[in-house]
Amino acid sequence: MILLPESLQVNVGSLQAALDTNKVRLIKQEEFENLFPYCKFGTLPPFGELYNMEVFWWQDLAKNQEVAFYAYSYAHLVRMKYADFEKIVNPQKGIIFLTRPKYQVEIAAVIPQVARHELGRYEHCFLGISLESENFSIAKLVGMTDWISKHFKKCTVLIGDSIHRITLQINQDLKEKQALNKALIQGRQYVDNASYVFDNYIATCIFNVIFCSEIQQSEDYLKYYEQLQNLIRQDEKFANSVKSSVKEFVLRHFKQNTENFDFYVELSSRYLLEELAVFTCLIKYDLSIMMIYPGSLLKIFEEIAEGHYPGVPDSLKKIVHVSLHLKRR
Repeated sequence: MILLPESLQVNVGSLQAALDTNKVRLIKQEEFENLFPYCKFGTLPPFGELYNMEVFWWQDLAKNQEVAFYAYSYAHLVRMKYADFEKIVNPQKGIIFLTRPKYQVEIAAVIPQVARHELGRYEHCFLGISLESENFSIAKLVGMTDWISKHFKKCTVLIGDSIHRITLQINQDLKEKQALNKALIQGRQYVDNASYVFDNYIATCIFNVIFCSEIQQSEDYLKYYEQLQNLIRQDEKFANSVKSSVKEFVLRHFKQNTENFDFYVELSSRYLLEELAVFTCLIKYDLSIMMIYPGSLLKIFEEIAEGHYPGVPDSLKKIVHVSLHLKRR
């Protein structure tokens, strides 16, 4: 039994070398069900002694303060401190073998398109993280940080904590203050859970974490947000683009005939303007103009990059958006 984070896959060749054998392979689901009839596939608890199995662990597993694992079914999740876990499991030894991310990453699109051939000249990027989004599960984050470390020397990780309050207001019907408090806590929890991922790449890329809540307290942010609000009032084309973009987003998650549809659009418009103001601050503070994000971007980002709205802050026009596509190996 080999123990390693769920976000990684074993390099079988490397594992064979570590165990000094050429007879290593992953068992198939049918074999698993025969060997462990009372355990759902993927939920075998890491107690090898119960099954007369040797237990080895990945060399970096001890870096985690806590571990979590399923036991016999996906309804039973066990969490404990790593120190307690090691005492109970009593693994034979740690072994050094290679791993790889579960997700393969490739560039899906670059905005503006003319920048695609110039990506190599950028050494610094920023990665925007949306809380509670499937696009930013730890497994996918490992794939993205691995890709980033191969293309950049430095990455600013922007945690969308304070603006996530708006998502919580919509999804959980929370009051703004309650939603903000919860969002701030979720942001810190995400960083605590993901910090080991960033630390693993410190030799090739420096990852620095910054929170939206920190930026939104600055005078620059307030100035840019007010500028964007004024542009909404003065530029009908910009106002329509904002509304169209957020309507498209809301329709992906809610039915148009919901009685709260207009309210959701209003909140989502505020989210977009706050996000744009935060991005503007990042550029001004020289935290890179290269934005990395998994999945498709709203059309308004492309329109801003193409110069459709002269009234937006100048820094915002400089952003190069790199959309990533993540594919399970």
